[in-house]
Amino acid sequence: MEVSAIFYPDIFEILRNYEQKGSKYGLERTRALLDTFSSPDEKLKIVHIAGSNGKGSVAAFITNILVAAGFKVGTFTSPEVYSYAEKFLFDNSPAEDYIKYYLSEVYSAAM
Repeated sequence: MEVSAIFYPDIFEILRNYEQKGSKYGLERTRALLDTFSSPDEKLKIVHIAGSNGKGSVAAFITNILVAAGFKVGTFTSPEVYSYAEKFLFDNSPAEDYIKYYLSEVYSAAM
């Protein structure tokens, strides 16, 4: 893991504060940020689960199937129940240190 950003140990609190203030809608800022990181979204295969009920269960089923098939899987669900870090899983396991590092990278790039 290359350290090129300032590490923010309280990054979850910083993001929680932003979430409470609301969002600025539009894709321009998101696209610019993704372009800063060489457009990783264009290299990934993404399953977006939408609807009223059952999204968490469907995400868990799909994650388990893909991990069992040998794929590397990142899962994001919201809202969290116990901690901000639980929104993010890698291969069905929490990875709080990685999340803090990468969120710090993105936050630094967005500043």
